[in-house]
Amino acid sequence: MKVLEKGRAQYRKIKNKIKTCSFCDPKVIKQQSVKSLEGKYWLVFANKYPYLDGNLMLIPKRHICQLEDLNTEEQSEFFKLLEKSKKALGRLFETDSFNCGINIGQYSGCSIAHIHWQLLPRRKYTQNACNIIHDLHIITMDHHELIKKLNRIK
Repeated sequence: MKVLEKGRAQYRKIKNKIKTCSFCDPKVIKQQSVKSLEGKYWLVFANKYPYLDGNLMLIPKRHICQLEDLNTEEQSEFFKLLEKSKKALGRLFETDSFNCGINIGQYSGCSIAHIHWQLLPRRKYTQNACNIIHDLHIITMDHHELIKKLNRIK
């Protein structure tokens, strides 16, 4: 899948210069957090540089770089939060199909050294994207709009 998203190229240029964890930064948390979906141990972010419209990230509140560092409470809550996030995205994007994945380590494609899962709603023809060339999607919904829409879902 190839994605055209105007902020991604700029982000790639500066990501190696960032010395602090973006997911632990209170300013970033305020800008990207979907409050209606977060848990006691986990944040849910609307991805600022999405792979597709509706791209959410599930991020432990504690700074963790490896799966084995998750405690039992964090592990247990993850699956509840994943299901809650999936249901909200499913209602918003009218789908029951999703991609959920994680990159671990610097050679995996992981851009931030803090465990985070990507959750992407998928449809036969992706809503709010223009599939002009096979498997090329243009992002049309920024993270602020996604947060507003998800916070309205009951």
